[in-house]
Amino acid sequence: MQSTENDETKGLKDTVETLYRTKKEPRKSMATFQRNQNKIMVNMVNVLDRKAAILIRINTTLISGIVIFFEHISEIENGMLIGLVLVSCSFVSLVLALLAAKPPLSRIMKSHKKEIVSNYPDPETNSFMVGLSGYLSLKEYEEAYHKIVQSQELQIGNQVRTHYVFEKNMVRGFKILEHSYNAFLVGFVFTVLVFVFSNVIRLL
Repeated sequence: MQSTENDETKGLKDTVETLYRTKKEPRKSMATFQRNQNKIMVNMVNVLDRKAAILIRINTTLISGIVIFFEHISEIENGMLIGLVLVSCSFVSLVLALLAAKPPLSRIMKSHKKEIVSNYPDPETNSFMVGLSGYLSLKEYEEAYHKIVQSQELQIGNQVRTHYVFEKNMVRGFKILEHSYNAFLVGFVFTVLVFVFSNVIRLL
């Protein structure tokens, strides 16, 4: 069993090396795949920013309105409870939305150092990501870039590693944004239910 797993691992490694370590140009399907992957990533980042911006606008408006008109809201039945719960949930949702929209440079640098540099210590294998090659001198940068130009393995490998780091942080942002929407929905649903039940009980 162990021998079979080792053979499969070795075969996969040989296949990857055969694909990357070649002087031939990569197939058009590979270029199309990477171009589509880049477009998807950019689009998903834009979606993340837009969704976070929607929640930021809604929550700031809600919090401001409730604070300004809190005296009037507290005059209705269960108005104080509704106002406090809605403000609390909106505040949590606002904070999470801001965290989701915050530029992730520090997280990307941490992930890059932990996941990439530890496994690929050479500059030509870990430096060509936006904002992560500043520690190199101009000479080191040019030497590393020259190696990349001469190696298809480095060209594709750098793109794959860059996608990995950015996708990992993008997923984290979407998880935070999901919690932000959940917090907003909890406050909104609670407010509507309390308001409806209060008026139904009054009618009965």
